[in-house]
Amino acid sequence: MKKWLVIMGMTLFMGCSNSEILKIEEDTPIPVVTKKGDSYIFLDDLEHRSTTKYMIYDGDKKQLKILIRVRKNDIEKINLVLDGDKKEMESLGSRGEYEIFSVNIEEINKKNINYYFEVIDGKFKYFYGKESSYYPDNMTAFSYTIEDKQREIPAWAEGMVWYSIYVDSFRDGDKKNSPIYSEFGPGYYFRPSGRLSDGTLRSELISPEKWQTKGTLQGFEITDWGDDWNTPPYPEVEAKNRYFSYAEKNTRRYGGDLQGIMGKLDYLKGLGVEGIKLSPVYYSNSSHKLDTIDYGHISPDYGVTDKSSYRELENGLGSDVWTNSDKLFQNLVDEIHKKNMRVVLDINFSYVSAEFFAYKDLLKNGDNSKYKNWFILEGNQLSKNTKNENKKILLNLEDESLQDYLIAATTKWVKGYKNKGIDGYYVKNNLNNKVFLTRWKKALLEIDNEFILVGESTGENENYFGKNGFDIIGSYELGAWMQGLFGNNNSSSIETVKGGMKIYSIKTPRWNFIESYDTDRFYSSLVNPNREFDRLNNYGRDDYINIRPDLVDKNAVKKLKLAALIQLTIDGSPVIYYGNEKAMWGADAPDSRKPMIWDDIKFENETDSLKKYSKNRGKLAKIFKTDLIKDEISYDVVTDKTLEGWYKQISEFRKFDEELMKNGNLEILDLDRDKYLEDGSLEKISETDVLSYKREYKGRSAIIVINRSNLKKTVELPVQGKKGYTDYYSGKRYNILGDKVRVELEGYGYLILYRRVDFD
Repeated sequence: MKKWLVIMGMTLFMGCSNSEILKIEEDTPIPVVTKKGDSYIFLDDLEHRSTTKYMIYDGDKKQLKILIRVRKNDIEKINLVLDGDKKEMESLGSRGEYEIFSVNIEEINKKNINYYFEVIDGKFKYFYGKESSYYPDNMTAFSYTIEDKQREIPAWAEGMVWYSIYVDSFRDGDKKNSPIYSEFGPGYYFRPSGRLSDGTLRSELISPEKWQTKGTLQGFEITDWGDDWNTPPYPEVEAKNRYFSYAEKNTRRYGGDLQGIMGKLDYLKGLGVEGIKLSPVYYSNSSHKLDTIDYGHISPDYGVTDKSSYRELENGLGSDVWTNSDKLFQNLVDEIHKKNMRVVLDINFSYVSAEFFAYKDLLKNGDNSKYKNWFILEGNQLSKNTKNENKKILLNLEDESLQDYLIAATTKWVKGYKNKGIDGYYVKNNLNNKVFLTRWKKALLEIDNEFILVGESTGENENYFGKNGFDIIGSYELGAWMQGLFGNNNSSSIETVKGGMKIYSIKTPRWNFIESYDTDRFYSSLVNPNREFDRLNNYGRDDYINIRPDLVDKNAVKKLKLAALIQLTIDGSPVIYYGNEKAMWGADAPDSRKPMIWDDIKFENETDSLKKYSKNRGKLAKIFKTDLIKDEISYDVVTDKTLEGWYKQISEFRKFDEELMKNGNLEILDLDRDKYLEDGSLEKISETDVLSYKREYKGRSAIIVINRSNLKKTVELPVQGKKGYTDYYSGKRYNILGDKVRVELEGYGYLILYRRVDFD
C-alpha cells in the first residue's frame, strides 16, 4: 500500500512535543492531485542514498552537493540538518514525476558526517533519515564517510570528446570474417556453405559435430547493410516463431569489424573526436558481446577468421597467447594512438555466456567443478532440462580465483602486444564487489599509471566512485534534461533544466551521454514527448514514433543541433554515439543499433506499420508513401547533410581554446527579457525559452546562448567587468551596458560569445 501522510483540520506546531503530534489513520484517503502546501507528503517518493548519485563532490573534495528526490509538486520546503547545523535546500526543478532538491556544503572538516532532512509541507514536518520518523528523537540520521581526495585524473582525459561505436553496426571492413551463426550458437543451424580464401570450408571453422544439435534453422547469413531495418529476414522470423521470441532484430548481424573502424579513423578525427569507446570485442556469439565467452581474446568475427581461429578458442586458449584477431586489435590501437586519439573498451562483469569455459565445466562436473563458486546460480539452472542459453549466467565476484582470472585476462589489453595497449575501461552494468574493483584498479595502474576507469551510472557503480574505485562516472543526466528541453512539447521548463544543469557546476569527473546502444536515439526522443528517459521507449510500445523525426517535426534537426552544442560545450567529457552526427533515428535497443548510414551504401526505404499509429493514422498516411495492402508507410533512409559540418564547427571552437572547454568552470545564467504592460510600462520577466551558461578559465570566458523556441528572442546576459564579448563565428562585437549584454536570437538560434579579459 502506498505510504502517505495526511494532516487535516488541525494545527501542527513545529517543535511540539511527541505527545502533541497526532497519529495518521490508515483509512485516510490518498489525495487525487499532488499539491504543495496541502499537508500531504508521499513518503514512498522520498529518496536519498549516501552514494555519489546524491552526494556529488568536486575533484578536490572541497565542495559537496547533497541531493534528495521527492514527488513532483509535493513538498514546500526541505532543510538539511548536518551535524546539528540546518541549511535550507533549493529545488532544482522536476524530472519526470519527481522533483530534486539540492544544497551545497562548501567546506567539510570532518571525515565522518551525520545528516538528515526536515521535509515540510503545509502544517506537517517529517524527519527523513536512514530510519525516518514523525519525531526527531526517533529518527536515525544518515552517516557518510568522506574518502581521501579523489585520484587526480590524467591531464589527457580531461574534457575529452569521445565517440562511442557499436562495432557490429559501424562498418564492415572485411567480408571474410563475417559471423557464421547468431548468438543461438551453431546447434540451431544447418552447416553454412562456401569457403574462406584459403580454401577452408566455413562449416569446418568449428568442430563439425556442433552443427544442428538443437534446432533446424537454415544456414545463417549476415543481413545486407542497406536492407530495410523493419523487414526481418526469413531466418530471423523462423527463429522467432520456432525457438526464441526475442530473435527479431535482437540477434541480427551486419558484419561490422575492427577493419571497418580502422578505415574510418580519419573520418572520426575530422569530426573532432579525441577518443574512441568500443562496445565489447571479446569472444562471444552475440553482436553486443556483453555475454562474454572469453575475456582474453578478440572475437574472430570482429578480427581475423582463418582455419584455426574458432578451433583454438573452442579449446580454451590461454590469455597469454595472442591470436591473429588479438594482434589485429593491437594494430587498431596502434593506429588510433598514431592519430593522437585514445581508446577505451566496454566490459561487463555482471554475467557471461553459457559457453563461458568455466560454466561449461560446471555443467559437466557439478559440485566437483573447481569453478563451482564462480557463479550465482538461480533455482534449477544446472538442470539438464533447463535451456541455459536463455539465462544470464551471473558472476560471483566475491570468489578470489575468479578475480584472479579476470585480472589476468583484462590486463592483457592494457599491457598490449609489443606496443602500448588500451587507455581505459568503461564498465557496463553493476560491478558489485568493491574488493575486486580495488584489486583490479591497482593492477591496471601498475601497468599504466595514466589509465582511466569509467563506470556506467548504475546504483552500485555510483557507490564505488573514488580513489580506489571509478575515476569517472558515465552519466545520462544530461540526456534526460535535454530530452525535456527540446522534446516536441518542451515538457521541462527552462528553470527546471537550469536547476538540473547546476549539478554540472561541480567539477566531478563525468562522461556526458545523451544516448547509447542501451537507450533510444536522442533524435527520436524529440518527437516522443512525455516519456521518462530510457523507460519504455521501445519500438511498438505505447505508439512510440519510430519514423525519421524530421518527417514528423520540421524543426527536429535544429533541435538536435542545439542539443549537440550543449553536450559539446558543457562541463565534463561529451560522448557522441555513432551516427548522431548523421541524424540517425530509432527507438530503444535494438533499434538504436541500426547499421551506420554511409554514403557509399545504398539503403532501401524504411517501412513502418500504420497500425501502431492509430491516433495519427490519417495525418501520417498523407505525409508518407503508403501501402494500403500491407498497411504500412515507407520513407527514404537519408542523413542530414549539415550535421557533420555542425560537429566540425563546434570542434573548431573547442580547439580554439581547449583549456577553457576542458577545464573551465560552469555557471548557469539567469536571463531577463522585456515585457511591455498595457499601460506602456516596462517589466523585466524571466525568460522561459532561452538557456545560457558561461565557462570561465584563467581570464577567458565563453557564453553559450540557446533559443529552444521558433520565435525570435531578445535577452540580457548578466556579465561582470568592462570588456565586451565577440561572437566567435560572425565576429560581431557585443558591448556591456551597465552589467548586461543584450543579444537577439532567431528561432532555434544560438550564440557563442567569447572574451579574453587580458586582450580584448
